[in-house]
Amino acid sequence: MCACKVENCANPECKAEFKRLGTGKLYTLQVKRPQAWGLPNDIKQMVVWLCSRCALTHEVEFDHQHCQVLVLRRERSRRQSA
Repeated sequence: MCACKVENCANPECKAEFKRLGTGKLYTLQVKRPQAWGLPNDIKQMVVWLCSRCALTHEVEFDHQHCQVLVLRRERSRRQSA
């Protein structure tokens, strides 16, 4: 089963709503310990989304040690080469 309920941008500073595929960027993670991530036990995949605007300046990383989704500002040099 997949946790595919994506409603808003993963950036906590953004209020953009997910409306359709093809906008922004989706990130997925296969979850071995769903409860540690705050998910029901039958969920085996986490999906988060960055809106188009945030995807230009931020990226998502999954902190496996602390079971958290991190939204990080991209380094300027990486943005320019992308």
